[in-house]
Amino acid sequence: MKYPTFEEVKKAREALRDISIQHWLHDDLFTWRWWLLLIAATIPWLIWLKLRDKKRSFELLSYGLIWAVLASIADVIGADLMLWGYPDKLLPMVPPLLPADITVIPVSFMFIYQYSKDFKTYLIYSLLLSAFFGYILEHLFEKWEMFTLDKWTHTYSFIGFFVFALIDYFMIKKLK
Repeated sequence: MKYPTFEEVKKAREALRDISIQHWLHDDLFTWRWWLLLIAATIPWLIWLKLRDKKRSFELLSYGLIWAVLASIADVIGADLMLWGYPDKLLPMVPPLLPADITVIPVSFMFIYQYSKDFKTYLIYSLLLSAFFGYILEHLFEKWEMFTLDKWTHTYSFIGFFVFALIDYFMIKKLK
């Protein structure tokens, strides 16, 4: 059996890049879904700037950065393994769901972190938000044909959100 060379892999990736850009230009750009992704990528940060605890900005941004890194890595791996997919993108050449990975998810959990007075409260709020993202928001995005589950379930997502919330919490506490 002949295995593909690096040059063959590179050519396949170039072809994928080209058709991805064409898909984005003709099927995504300036549609209502694209505008929704643009709003989702900007508005949460504007709300956060207004409502954040300004004395804890560095801590909160550090917490959010850890979330953004975890979410982006998980999304790239999951999409590349074809566990899930995103028919629509804000930009054609970035991680699959940029608005969620670096905006909606981190900012939402940053508010939970900011407003939780103790670990028990953080745990409860994190469970609720994880359930909201995994079972409600993902389902809506499926319904709107902006997200597909291929070899994944909403329960796996719920567990992933919650585990990442715990990892992030303990990493920030350790860093403090």
